[in-house]
Amino acid sequence: MDLSLAMVMESSVSRVKATLESFVVSSGIEYPYPFMTADAKKAATRTYDYIVVGGGAAGCPLAATLSQKYSVLLLERGDSPYGNPDVEEFEKIYRLFGDATDFPYVAEAFYSEDGVQLARGRVLGGGTAINGGFYSRARSEDIQEMKWDEKLVNESYEWVEKSIIFKQYKLFPWNSAFKNGLLQVGVLPYNGYTLDHLEGTKISGSIFDKNGKRHSAADLLQHANPENIVVLLNATASRILFTSVSGKLKASGVEFKSNDGVLPYQVSLNQLSTNSEVILSAGSIGSPQLLLLSGIGPKEQLKKLNITILLDLPLVGKNVQDNPSTGFLVESPKPLDFSYSQVVGILDDSQVYMEGGSYIQRNITSIQHLGLVRGKVAFPISRGDLWLKSIDPQDNPYVRYNYYSHPFDLKKCMFCVKIMINLSMSSPIQQFAFTNNKHMKTLQYIGTSLPNNPLNNSALAKYCNDTLDTYNHYHGGCQVGLVVDRRYQVKGVDNLRVVDGSIFKDSLGTNPQATILMLGRYMGIQILQERNNP
Repeated sequence: MDLSLAMVMESSVSRVKATLESFVVSSGIEYPYPFMTADAKKAATRTYDYIVVGGGAAGCPLAATLSQKYSVLLLERGDSPYGNPDVEEFEKIYRLFGDATDFPYVAEAFYSEDGVQLARGRVLGGGTAINGGFYSRARSEDIQEMKWDEKLVNESYEWVEKSIIFKQYKLFPWNSAFKNGLLQVGVLPYNGYTLDHLEGTKISGSIFDKNGKRHSAADLLQHANPENIVVLLNATASRILFTSVSGKLKASGVEFKSNDGVLPYQVSLNQLSTNSEVILSAGSIGSPQLLLLSGIGPKEQLKKLNITILLDLPLVGKNVQDNPSTGFLVESPKPLDFSYSQVVGILDDSQVYMEGGSYIQRNITSIQHLGLVRGKVAFPISRGDLWLKSIDPQDNPYVRYNYYSHPFDLKKCMFCVKIMINLSMSSPIQQFAFTNNKHMKTLQYIGTSLPNNPLNNSALAKYCNDTLDTYNHYHGGCQVGLVVDRRYQVKGVDNLRVVDGSIFKDSLGTNPQATILMLGRYMGIQILQERNNP
């Protein structure tokens, strides 16, 4: 980054920090930035150099960075995360694991055609406002495969980390036992605290601070130039607008629906600039869905819904993936805290990741203290498809991930279950076992019990299928080389990019949020540099 740009950014950050004053609406939700609004009519009365669709892990840092030199509209279908305890208090994350319908305003529950419940963020901050908070960088091999500038990647990670990532100085009791158990069963070496991706067992960062308060991607908007950005909330993009230049499509704006009940609004790019762009950052579900709704995708699918075909791009919505996961849940005879993920085991040549956490479940007559261990297949080969359910942008599209359709993925899950069986018998985890009337110690499983024999392959495979779950780390649908080029511009269309996890072939990092946050900053800098050095 050149010195003048760095000075502009630093000056902007100082201005925004000096001018921010919280505005609390009657619902208790706060709008702490002066450029946040739900006034769709006002936001649509001007043009912008960039329209970013989706205020999630990529969209917030991307919009903040672009606003340093250009005007930006950030469209987010949800509301503000600030002042909302369902977002800010880490104890609430386990409600999402149980049933995302408990979060009607910040998370949208849906089921894949495989029958697995997933969730999408519907709040400024996106998935970073509803997830487990674990932060870990991608493997260096992944960075190289994406052909990213490694120096800028590291600078972009650091930019994110200075604002919203916190070191774990003390482990919760269950996480401490989980760490020691991993080491006892041979998930080595022990790498201590590090944000880097390293094989073995490590402690990593979190978006939860020492007081247990979440800091989502929305916090990165503190780095925006308040004079150049509008963040419009409760605005659902319904289609991209286009013009035709010499027979080629050119994005010219976005149509969106607001919660005010008025007919759809249209907002336009600055036509005086040939570099103005619409950038989709709506995630692996939202970005391919919006392309399809706009008439870009497989023509057969578009015909079925009477969508005007603007560009037959057959691979939109194809090759979607989700990381299949498994795990076990046990009741503890002694008290446990609510805890988010702090420790990860990275094993089997980074093909399997394992994390843990604990929580308290209360009902009218009892209180249960529960310990959780989860594992996922990091680089599944199985792939699926996404297709439209209807032309309503608020309807989740159909998506089928075809979990375990490739035998490699089931094999890796079975390996994960073997490690879990050994882990369950380790002394650190056995301290949470109950003593029965024969003075024998046994873990009290909630739900499906782990198989007894780690060498029984049929039992391992059955356990994987019976406990199939998700980390909500789905990706793909607008993959590099298939739907977008190496600059993430949609093939066959001018002034339209995709910047989010839908461009990935694999879910990068143990948890992808670190890399998607980095990607937003990275591409913001790249775009600024492109315009400075055409």
